[in-house]
Amino acid sequence: MKITSESDAFIALAHLCEPADDGVNTRLARGTSPIEVLDMLLKSGFPRRDHVAFGHKFAALNVEAELEFAQKIGARVLTRDQEGWPTQLHSLGASQPWVLWAMGSIDFRVVALSSVTIVGTRACTPYGAGVASQWAADLGMWGTSVFSGGAIGIDSHAHRGAISVGAPTVAVLASGVHTRYPSSHEHLFAQIVDGGAIVSESPPREPAKKRRFLARNRILAGLTKATCIIEATDRSGTSSTAREALNMNRIVAGVPGSIHSPTSLGVNRLLKHKDVHVVTTSADLQELVSGFNPLVKSLAVQTGGDDNLRRGQDWRELSETDYEIWELLPKRVGIGIDVLCQKTGGSRLNLLARLSELHLAGFVENTEGSWRKSF
Repeated sequence: MKITSESDAFIALAHLCEPADDGVNTRLARGTSPIEVLDMLLKSGFPRRDHVAFGHKFAALNVEAELEFAQKIGARVLTRDQEGWPTQLHSLGASQPWVLWAMGSIDFRVVALSSVTIVGTRACTPYGAGVASQWAADLGMWGTSVFSGGAIGIDSHAHRGAISVGAPTVAVLASGVHTRYPSSHEHLFAQIVDGGAIVSESPPREPAKKRRFLARNRILAGLTKATCIIEATDRSGTSSTAREALNMNRIVAGVPGSIHSPTSLGVNRLLKHKDVHVVTTSADLQELVSGFNPLVKSLAVQTGGDDNLRRGQDWRELSETDYEIWELLPKRVGIGIDVLCQKTGGSRLNLLARLSELHLAGFVENTEGSWRKSF
């Protein structure tokens, strides 16, 4: 097989090497093309690498067939040299992925523009599970998408919280998007694909491996605006996500826990870092991401404590699309997003985006997933 394009070379590297391979990335960072890197791997250009074994693997690889398989299962393939590559991943420098495979009903690159990574321990307590689920639901209703790793524990509760309010959520996996890990979450993954997306830098049929979990964490940290840790043990792999985010100057936050709880030792230690924010409400986290605290605004409207919140609102300033949505909403009893989708014929994702903007501007209110006019 002859590789003639950089995109195909990146796909070949993803099939033949482990993610974030230091040797490969060092050469790519020096300006060596991925085609040249493949040639070096085939011709003993890498010290302490078995180029003969690599050659056998390369000979067995059919990039065209792999692309056809991805298309068959509905996976989009994006390589780092292509237009549309998530530019925020450039913050990873030489260690940014070579390829991303994605499956789902949304473009993960769009929702990543207003997003938070929520991660934590697999052995979470009811406290951690409740925080992850409720906060993800709150963030989803405020228009902030939740990213996580699809794992048992905090990850799964964060995904389910977003799904519970019809908000898109994205799982970045340590396995391929076809051999999804853990298999016990297959129903959850189906729900995520239905309303959000699953993403991986490993080829679709690749299994999860220990080092791939740590490699995956840098993508979670790089794609989103902020990373929030909810429960982490003293030696939790979750801490690597926080470190990656800090290295990229992203927002990092932690939810404090009991000093007597082993599941909070890691996050409590993380909170000693001068650049890590303490968050005790979902509104705290939303404010870090958007600069807007929805609870403060809600309280001001209820008490009349800030007339300026209403004074500047004029429906005549709305775009035609936003006005049509606003006009459909009742003033008292709210309606759900599904009803609004039926009335407008619009997609859930686009409606949530427009409603979030209207909410931030003070034109609409949301109560437990029901939307209504603010005035």
